Amino acid sequence: MLCAGAYGHHSFVGVFDLSAITSFEAKVIRLDLLNPHTSLYLEVINSEGHAEEWVIEGPGKLSLVRRGWSDDMFSDGEIIQVFGNPSVNGKPIVWLDKIIMADGTELIDPLVADDIAIEEERRERLRRLLE
Repeated sequence: MLCAGAYGHHSFVGVFDLSAITSFEAKVIRLDLLNPHTSLYLEVINSEGHAEEWVIEGPGKLSLVRRGWSDDMFSDGEIIQVFGNPSVNGKPIVWLDKIIMADGTELIDPLVADDIAIEEERRERLRRLLE
């Protein structure tokens, strides 16, 4: 489920393929926790064994800080698992869906997390009504 108003406002559809999710392992280079969008720069080893720089784009600093993000939350060289919507033009950039950190902590796009919370609340209300 997508938050259509937010996605439309920021024109994600023209940049990212929202119908697809890609995943890969990456080494953290740096985090630019900024508004209006955050960028997490990564080193990814491609199928030929060569390092490429990739970027995860995500919501702005205010949205992510509310979810516990901070400027120093990633260690240089930390290995993470990335899940995101790939770019429509094949560039090495994805829109944040989820990051799994080395310790297993999952960081989810706030728009996705909000949709999940709303759906869980809706199901709980329905369950109570049916009891």
